[in-house]
Amino acid sequence: MQLKVYLFEDLALKHALQPLTQHRLVAELWAGTSTLERKWPARVLNADQADILVMSGVVPTPSTFQLLNQLPADSSYVYEGQVLAQRGQGTHRIEQYLHSLQHPEDLLAYQAEFLRDEIKGNNPVPGNNTYIQPKDIYIHHSARVQGSILDASKGPIYIGEDVNIQIGTLIQGPAALLKGTTTNIGAKIRPNTTIGPGCKVGGEINHCIFFPFSNKAHEGYLGNSIVGSFSNLGALTNGSNLRNDIQTVSLYDYTLKGPRNTGLKSLGQIIGDYVTTGVGTNLNTGTVIGSHCNLSSIGFPPRYIPSFSYGEYPALKSFDFEKAYASACAWIELKNQEIPENLRQSMEEIWKADTSFRN
Repeated sequence: MQLKVYLFEDLALKHALQPLTQHRLVAELWAGTSTLERKWPARVLNADQADILVMSGVVPTPSTFQLLNQLPADSSYVYEGQVLAQRGQGTHRIEQYLHSLQHPEDLLAYQAEFLRDEIKGNNPVPGNNTYIQPKDIYIHHSARVQGSILDASKGPIYIGEDVNIQIGTLIQGPAALLKGTTTNIGAKIRPNTTIGPGCKVGGEINHCIFFPFSNKAHEGYLGNSIVGSFSNLGALTNGSNLRNDIQTVSLYDYTLKGPRNTGLKSLGQIIGDYVTTGVGTNLNTGTVIGSHCNLSSIGFPPRYIPSFSYGEYPALKSFDFEKAYASACAWIELKNQEIPENLRQSMEEIWKADTSFRN
């Protein structure tokens, strides 16, 4: 019998995972082939209906499910003072680590595991394509794949509903291209990459997560990066993911209000929602860009760009709120989506929170 799980949000964690959580809950973050909340086998929307309460940042892996099944009645798993899971009253506290998100880049660490666990191949007929290890390739019957090479020898590949893979596309698994995604001619999708629903991608993409309805349609490299929703990286936008001195990468931390050494040697960009970059923009290793930014640069802009930044570096200024709102609505409409009722309110909250950084 599957546990009925209720996910609760931790506000401190939501703050720490910015800019990815500026417009969404922690449970709504993407990895593998879905959001985190959709990976729970039996999720309920009311705590009173649940067998167990789980912090939404807990990573839903088989080892996590096993530990939750072992949690006794009226007990809770606690790690470093944080309640991670609770059954009943939770009065009996058990010190137990569960895999949990702490920082935005942690999503990338679980990509390979999620993709391998979630993708089951359907052995498609090659047609005019080349499939390497087709038993580990899934292609939805409505997808269009033309003149491309899909290599699943190192991990499975998922091509979802209404996906359009244009000629010359190269895909190395594990990788997932979700509903309504389009690749441009000659796109190169490398391992541990998720392209979310409604995205359009091209150039070279390696170990990245694209949240729904974003674009990087033309040439340029992006590696070890996460891109929020309704963002558009202009042609020849390039992101570095390795320092020239091969040292570990520091990343702006919203909790520390300053840089944090990630301990990682490969880490590119963490990009919020509704971000646009101009043609030829170059982004440095370990760059964080807040939501609602419109920027361009020939040189490398700062490694932290606050939300609602606008212009060509070094002349960045505050993005006029009404123009930013109109831009967000335009991108939503371009992707044939409905404008959320709370969009303006959500944007106002982000505007206030990041005002001091822009100034």
